[in-house]
Amino acid sequence: MVLRYSPFLADALRLTKRLKPLRVLNLLLIKGGFWLSRITGKVIVLGRPFSVSAEAAGICNLKCPECIVGRRQTKRQEKMIDFDIFTSILERHKSHGFYMNLYFQGEPFLNKNLEGLIAEASRAGFYTSVSTNGHYLDENRCREIVHSGLDRLIVSLDGLDQETYSFYRRGGNWERVVRGIEAMAKVRQDEKARNPLIVVQFLVNRKNESQIKPLKQFARQVGADIIELKSMQVYDHWGADVFLPASGRFNRYLSWQNGKPKLARKGKGPCQRLWSHAVYTSDGIQVSCCYDKVPEHAMGKILGEDPWFSPEMNAFRKRVIERRDDTGICCNCSE
Repeated sequence: MVLRYSPFLADALRLTKRLKPLRVLNLLLIKGGFWLSRITGKVIVLGRPFSVSAEAAGICNLKCPECIVGRRQTKRQEKMIDFDIFTSILERHKSHGFYMNLYFQGEPFLNKNLEGLIAEASRAGFYTSVSTNGHYLDENRCREIVHSGLDRLIVSLDGLDQETYSFYRRGGNWERVVRGIEAMAKVRQDEKARNPLIVVQFLVNRKNESQIKPLKQFARQVGADIIELKSMQVYDHWGADVFLPASGRFNRYLSWQNGKPKLARKGKGPCQRLWSHAVYTSDGIQVSCCYDKVPEHAMGKILGEDPWFSPEMNAFRKRVIERRDDTGICCNCSE
């Protein structure tokens, strides 16, 4: 939901400027390979990923109960990404990629060099995006972020008061997050900057779904440009019973059967992200996709051979083409 059209249009222009001829050609190759794979049932990969996610920090200050990091279930190093690993990711993908997410799991702003990473990605020609729980957005940090060239800042604010917010964001401080959004809006105005686009993301759950209606006015007041309403994913019956909203509109599940979720809106056929998105953990491991959070399907390291066309990655694509329902990490995904 767009609240302010001027920043929204400026953001769209920044993204469009990243579309150089070789990158546009790569997008066409991605689409062509994906549709040939879908039609033939064979893995055909013609393009390279246009979107790259690099996990700035593999740790978090909160303990959200349906988050893999919050549940302490990751099977990798809990660390900040090394600068040489990050620059290796940029170097591998800058000719064909143009959209850089500086997050995967964890809280990116725990990385003290986040601004440097953003600036490096911006110099390499990437549109840059960061998603945060908003606890580290003081005025000085906001100014550094604006100067780094960040294009999009997504702040999770799952409630309009502390009680509602902390129902899911365990250990979080609602007032601190709100002050952070206001600080970013003020710094952007003071600097006469058009970046970053400020997005308030609202993870709809049983406690906060009654606050969706007043959210629009509140988000505009604190300086947000866009509101994104996001459905929750859960991992078991306990999470479903406690957190899922009553409204079917914001519940991604129809039911749970034999311990497995049945999605309300389920993608058909293979998932295009396996042809278009590369995801790296903070220790430089490329994983199968953004739902491979533990990870369960590590494809290789950025400092080794390129995993994008590896037998392991193609075997995973083939598995999703043929047996998507039996691929565990796909159970929560509606792509």
